[in-house]
Amino acid sequence: MDGLAVPAAILLLTLGLCLLLAVPLVKRQGQKEIRSPAEFNLFYEDVSFLTADHLQLHGWWIPSPASTRTVILLHGYAGSMDPDIRYAPSLHKAGFNVLMFDFRAHARSSGRLTSVGALESRDVHAAINLARAKGSQSIGLLGFSMGGRAAILAAPYPPVVKAVISDGAPARLVTAITQDLLLRKIPPALGWLLARMILVGASVLTGVNLSRNDLHRAAANLPGTPVLFIHGGLDRYTTSEELNKLMQLAGTRARFWSVPEAKHRNIEDTRPDEYLEQVLSFLKENL
Repeated sequence: MDGLAVPAAILLLTLGLCLLLAVPLVKRQGQKEIRSPAEFNLFYEDVSFLTADHLQLHGWWIPSPASTRTVILLHGYAGSMDPDIRYAPSLHKAGFNVLMFDFRAHARSSGRLTSVGALESRDVHAAINLARAKGSQSIGLLGFSMGGRAAILAAPYPPVVKAVISDGAPARLVTAITQDLLLRKIPPALGWLLARMILVGASVLTGVNLSRNDLHRAAANLPGTPVLFIHGGLDRYTTSEELNKLMQLAGTRARFWSVPEAKHRNIEDTRPDEYLEQVLSFLKENL
């Protein structure tokens, strides 16, 4: 028994450490910024809707008169819908309804745990259902970082989803976590180990195998759907090899736009006019 007790104790201690390391990643994210469509004189409706696992999400519905085309905005990790309100006026002016909401365990929405895209894919489906209930016949998804991950992981989509834009979505969580640890001055070998421990702990806490929920696996469900991948050339969270593989798997209707001087999710700051042109032209072409 003693011979078995020691390995079992080591295993339990290791699992406990994995869980402890994962808490900062999956914990609830509070409200950091408060904005409103009223800042841009946009008429809007406060909406709430339920996910398949019975969490209540809160958002804004910004209608465009007589339009059946809708763009759903999907915010990034540890954020909320508020900063992304800056995109709404241009989308609305282009004739799209806009649906924005806070992901589970973020800001106004309910939930205790975030999974950086895996569980959030259920939120995407719930938002699509709401847009359809509002009369949307053609829907586009515009996701930023975690929101882009959730958009891709939500595939395959209902027939009304005609276009998907993923801006800065990390292809593999283990790469993104490792790079974040390196930025925090963690030595590479230790960062590699800690990233995998964090993923183990996060998978246990969320009940989802996050190591298997990468975009390469989800890309198998994308062929036939027009997808635009937007990437900053200096974005550390996805390697060029991962991006190349992702494009190969995503199908012939996938496009790729990279800006060499841009970092993670700041292309709209480095090339604001071109960014807006790329997004709007892709949505207008496919919705």
